[in-house]
Amino acid sequence: MKTYLECLPCVMRQALEAARHAVADPAIAEETLRRAAYAVNAADLAVPSPVLIGTVHQMIRELLGEDDPYRAAKESCNRNALRLYPELKRIIETSTYPLETAVRIAIAGNAIDFVVDPDADRSDLMSLVELALAAPLSNETMAAFVEAVERARAVLYVGDNAGEIVFDRLLIEQLPAYKIAYVVRGRPVINDVTMSDARATGLSDLVEVISSGSNIPGTLLSRCSGEFRARFDQADLVISKGQGNFESLDDTGKETFFLFKAKCLVMQLHVGCRIGDLMFLRQKSA
Repeated sequence: MKTYLECLPCVMRQALEAARHAVADPAIAEETLRRAAYAVNAADLAVPSPVLIGTVHQMIRELLGEDDPYRAAKESCNRNALRLYPELKRIIETSTYPLETAVRIAIAGNAIDFVVDPDADRSDLMSLVELALAAPLSNETMAAFVEAVERARAVLYVGDNAGEIVFDRLLIEQLPAYKIAYVVRGRPVINDVTMSDARATGLSDLVEVISSGSNIPGTLLSRCSGEFRARFDQADLVISKGQGNFESLDDTGKETFFLFKAKCLVMQLHVGCRIGDLMFLRQKSA
């Protein structure tokens, strides 16, 4: 997926919010915006927007001298989600259709996104879950998902954000975990999941966790490690969480199910949905 023109002012907004999140010094905020403007000016619009976003956040980390400026907020997201875990598990286990309910809850967790909401660590997560449980979801896609999971021998579940990883765990618990490898980012970027989040939330005790080797908030194969690309080639099925992963994995030719919330005008333009819609999309194998 290409970078839309609408992404460029959004990247500038993100740069300012990230700088203010990390430090109160207005001089650093100004320098952050100037560097972000340079990156936006030089951006290759033929590649997905997570590449530009990753470049800008790398500049911010270098400017601040901080490898993970969102560490404390990510830890807060994980703790908040873990507090809800028993109740969410109860909702799934008492549901008439547990797997569908787990899919809905997993998508609801995608709202924990600092790109869209700088205060995502303080979100009312149960309200988001309640909305997701009542939202429309394609029965056809769900049936195809069940069949694809049953057929697959090796599944990659590509994670997105801290906190959200607990919601992913609830879905994985409804799947054959022995088939699944959960994918985290190669290094911190915004509030995206890393190996430390998988350990903190207990997911690493449930399934194999591997790194994409990527330092962008997405999974563009050309920016991933050779080891991960080999695992991707070997997988029969990909479960992709989050809009950034959709933007960077939507043309791989690999059978993929995308689970995310539509968060901006670009998704309206590209998919034809409404902002806030639960997205459960299938990409058939080439």
